[in-house]
Amino acid sequence: MKVIAIAQRSTEHSAEDFAPHLEAEAHRALTLFAEQSFRELYSRTDGKGAIIVLEAASEDEAREKLESLPLAKLGMLSFDIYGTQPYRGFIANL
Repeated sequence: MKVIAIAQRSTEHSAEDFAPHLEAEAHRALTLFAEQSFRELYSRTDGKGAIIVLEAASEDEAREKLESLPLAKLGMLSFDIYGTQPYRGFIANL
């Protein structure tokens, strides 16, 4: 299942709080990408987080993968998670 996650940086933390963890965050994100769990990863233009497209068996599995990120473990990153399915208009017209 394809899952879309919108990550939000904590407003309770400063850029200086994030800085020491960014290398570990990038390493974990790249590992999830190499494992093909993360299919697409984008920085938000507002600087407040990221958009992540994941491949997972369920929304719960996607959440587990996202919560393995160092910033999430530290409570510095939260997620809105949306499962997807094929657009019904495409299915109805095939």
